[in-house]
Amino acid sequence: MTLKNPISGFLLFFWLFMAFCCNNKGAMLSESLRQNAVQELDSVMENQESWVTVHAAEYKIGLGYPEGVKEAFLEEQRQRGSQSPYRIGIWRVLAQSDPALANEYLEKITKAFQDRQGTDRVHAAETMAKLGQNLNEWAPEATREVLAGPINSLYVYTLWSTLQGTASAAGVSALMDLALDRELGDLVRMQAAYALRNEGNITQWKELAAEARALPEGAMEKVYLLSAAYIHAPVSEKGGGTWKSIRDELLAYAKSPGKAERMEMAIALGKSGLPEDLPVLVELLENKYPPLEEGKRDNAIIKPEDQADIRATAAYGILTLERSQTYSLAFGDWLVVLCYLGGMLGIGYYFSKKNKNEKDYFLGGGKMNPVAVGLSLFATLLSSLSYLSYPGEMVKYGPVILSGILVFPLVYYVVGWFLIPKFMKLRVTSAYEILEINLGVSIRLLATFFFLSLRFLWMGTIIFITVHTAILAIFGFDSKYTLLISILLMGITIFYTTLGGLKAVVFTDVIQSGVLMGGAILTLLVVSYSLGSFTSWIPGEWLGHWGELKLGLDAMERLTIGNALLTTFIWYVASSGSDQMSIQRFLATENLHTARKTFGVSLLTNFVVQFLLGLVGLAVLAYFIEFPQYLNPGETVASHADQLFPKFILVGLPVGISGLVAAGILAAAMSSLSSGLNSTSSVISEDLIKRFTKNYKAPKNQMSRVRNLSFFVGIFALFLSVLISKVEGNLYDVIVKVVNLFVSPLFVLFFMALFVPFATARGTFVGGLLSVAVAVAISFYKIMGIEVLFILPVSLIVGMVSGSIFSYFDHWLLGNKETMAKRSREAAIFKASRESQQ
Repeated sequence: MTLKNPISGFLLFFWLFMAFCCNNKGAMLSESLRQNAVQELDSVMENQESWVTVHAAEYKIGLGYPEGVKEAFLEEQRQRGSQSPYRIGIWRVLAQSDPALANEYLEKITKAFQDRQGTDRVHAAETMAKLGQNLNEWAPEATREVLAGPINSLYVYTLWSTLQGTASAAGVSALMDLALDRELGDLVRMQAAYALRNEGNITQWKELAAEARALPEGAMEKVYLLSAAYIHAPVSEKGGGTWKSIRDELLAYAKSPGKAERMEMAIALGKSGLPEDLPVLVELLENKYPPLEEGKRDNAIIKPEDQADIRATAAYGILTLERSQTYSLAFGDWLVVLCYLGGMLGIGYYFSKKNKNEKDYFLGGGKMNPVAVGLSLFATLLSSLSYLSYPGEMVKYGPVILSGILVFPLVYYVVGWFLIPKFMKLRVTSAYEILEINLGVSIRLLATFFFLSLRFLWMGTIIFITVHTAILAIFGFDSKYTLLISILLMGITIFYTTLGGLKAVVFTDVIQSGVLMGGAILTLLVVSYSLGSFTSWIPGEWLGHWGELKLGLDAMERLTIGNALLTTFIWYVASSGSDQMSIQRFLATENLHTARKTFGVSLLTNFVVQFLLGLVGLAVLAYFIEFPQYLNPGETVASHADQLFPKFILVGLPVGISGLVAAGILAAAMSSLSSGLNSTSSVISEDLIKRFTKNYKAPKNQMSRVRNLSFFVGIFALFLSVLISKVEGNLYDVIVKVVNLFVSPLFVLFFMALFVPFATARGTFVGGLLSVAVAVAISFYKIMGIEVLFILPVSLIVGMVSGSIFSYFDHWLLGNKETMAKRSREAAIFKASRESQQ
């Protein structure tokens, strides 16, 4: 079989996929054991009292089973909300179960902490730390006072709270000193070890272990030191001598007469145990270790309510241990992915034989099929960034972002009838030749700088997010191989792009469009099957973690319906009207009609796929709400929204389908990277090399030169991907902050060059620079409280208004006659004269 028959090749690909389409993803727990553990938590919360119910409720929330918690504790608040210190526990549970009112309960807890005569200050400080709240921010004066005072329980928990939201190595070190200080009381050391157990990035686990093993049996802090050491032992040390000794001592606590010891052991095994520890936890759940007979040890008898607390903690340990299970792609998945990557390389090689000159490479000969080019444009604009971020955005913030697709008809009209006709009048290789014709060389060079900055950052972001969010999670590679994986991803893309040029890009984009849509549809089908129907995953109400639904325009709100419509409209118009990757595809068609058809196909495909990806977000949200056992310890659907789709690919899809969807993500990344390589190489060649090379002569081997140029573009994008990791925010925010910085500023230049007759180069230059400055100020400094999703509209308005004002003054007051209208007329006369001579 050869690439002369690509359809048969992909039929083989599909057959291989179907051959391995069987699910072998086994579960650690049986369904009956899982249900028993969940039912135990429900029973304890409903039938016990006071802090035992608080523990069970928090376990339920943390494990993703919040049903009934909010209602139960609202009733507790009505009946016992004034009892100190139990009221702190009630507020703690309600703050976690009702995010919309969390601040209200946090303020109550803070007031209790600030009450110097209160009886529940210690509980308040501990609760704020457990909830991840920094008392330095809520009550700075009281916090400073406590930390300047004596070292006691209040001191320990207040110090622990000040670590939240920071990366304070000094604070962790201070807790470590408290836990290891033998001159302090047992209670303070125990509480410090308990705080360390709940923190991350503890490297001194061996010191904790050594201190614990040096303590006599019965020492209050011993089990907490062991637990902290066991939980923070690195994976590389598991199985070593120190780790084994810690584990053996922890397991001995299964028969301890003390409730706290059994509970702490269960939590440690749940967080960092092995599958073979499961029977110990099951025996605790089933009360296989009875308490000592009365009189054996003072105050050591485990009361019925204590037994309930132990059973709930054992259930928590069992369900947490299950979440430590790892999943990986099966052989069939790997085969699908490898076949796909091999196909991409083969396509590049095939089309390399079809390119005869530079026009073939950059524009595909100028007579490409408009439907194919439209699909290519869709695949370019809907990169792996969108494929990963749209479902995550839907999970975390709800369907508001999806409402933006309602503005697509207006986008089609504006681009198709106001922008595309302008571009098709001038048959150019680089879109920025248009700017030079109307406004001069300086604006063309500024546009070149904007475009290259935009696309280099865009490609760097694609590499970074595809590798970190998808490839590491799905393929199970260690993070230390991140750079190597990034090089491999870019290397394959460079190879088939630099071989085949735009023809290879468009052909692979068409295939990748099908893979993208197929992956989304398969996800919806699998979730529907798993949950019982096609409608079971559609929320029946607006979920609490989505925040309040708002309709109008508001720059101070992250997202409203009006914001989504405006941002989507501006992004599509600005990208289509200024981006070389879009204009390049318009110019690759034969005429105005086919160019409009190209854009229409792209927009229609975007509509379908964005809608599908929005549904995918709702589907995976419902899936993980229904099956929270697949989330890692500490993960929730809200806190790890961006990771749900990649995780679902592993745990939810059958073998073969997982590989196909993983290939879809690689497809989306390589599709966009290939288009970025081709278009940036085109701009560098036309706008920089040819312009600034004295006595430029076309090389004898033009294709070799443009291929080398694409290679160096890819290397630079790879370098930028390393820097993207320093940008803060969730996946969607990072994309907006980095990728959209230059979208509006670039379109400002085209707007001035096409629609403002009195526009001058100097006025346009100032408008473009001010637009960038505003975009950066909003993105990284949140100037005037404007949210990052308003980068596009605000920077666009500032650029257009300032560019027009400065051009007006430049033309009418300073007498600059070199306006857009004048230069356009001169260019038209020159073109007509040249055509008549020919």
